[in-house]
Amino acid sequence: MSHNQPPPPGPYGGGPGPYGGTQPNPYGGGQQQPAEPNPYAQTPGYGYPQAQPPQGYGYPQQAGPYGQPPYPAPPAAGGGGNRTKIIAVTVAGLVVVGAIVTGTVVLSGGDEGPKAMKLVTPKKLADGTYTLDKGTDDLDNEGTSVQGSMPEGATSVLAQYKRSDDDNSGLAFSGMYGDISDPDTVRDEMFKGFEGGDGSPTVERKRKRFQPEGADGPSVECEVVKLYDRVYAPACVWAEETDAAMVLDVNAENTSASDADMESFAKVTAGIYQDTRKPA
Repeated sequence: MSHNQPPPPGPYGGGPGPYGGTQPNPYGGGQQQPAEPNPYAQTPGYGYPQAQPPQGYGYPQQAGPYGQPPYPAPPAAGGGGNRTKIIAVTVAGLVVVGAIVTGTVVLSGGDEGPKAMKLVTPKKLADGTYTLDKGTDDLDNEGTSVQGSMPEGATSVLAQYKRSDDDNSGLAFSGMYGDISDPDTVRDEMFKGFEGGDGSPTVERKRKRFQPEGADGPSVECEVVKLYDRVYAPACVWAEETDAAMVLDVNAENTSASDADMESFAKVTAGIYQDTRKPA
């Protein structure tokens, strides 16, 4: 090669591109593409006063859509090791979604109403079926937190549980407590945000209302979703004037819609409702 000829273009830019001009270096040195706007940052949610700009979600600048941190892509379908990774990614990612959407909560700001409640995450749920793996503080230390998106007076609670008899399966808990003036709206928004979140959930069985403990017990709404195009999971939500939460059951054995028992998990959720709600 002649010493007067320019060196060939490197693999990361610095030379002419295939259509002329200089190809930008995707790792720096070239023009940066403007960041896409956060869809939740465009207009205030239901729970934010119109005159107040929405608060940031508290995530790094490279956070993905819906304010979630960028989770790794799910591994290819395969053996138990891959399946374990699917569960870990799914639970860690989806534990955030429901809590983010509760940022649309409408706070009443009044002193009247039912007795104030708070949400807790005990070490065991459902008679020991689930064992706490990571609580709100643990997830916060990993960069998974939505407290910054909560309106004043609302507290976010997140938890990730593992099945005591199967490390490949788990449960995601995400909720908030405060004075909620429109529980129905909060419930709808939690489902709506969840269905557009990490894992690309698609609804396989539509929402249905349950009252497993009778008229005096909690009202729970559930649906069955398909995650990563391979795992089927029931997702249940309760929403009241004091608190709201989404509970997602991720069972590695649920590989068809019929495997995900929505009614059975509604009963489990009613028990979780009792275990996680305490007087404030």
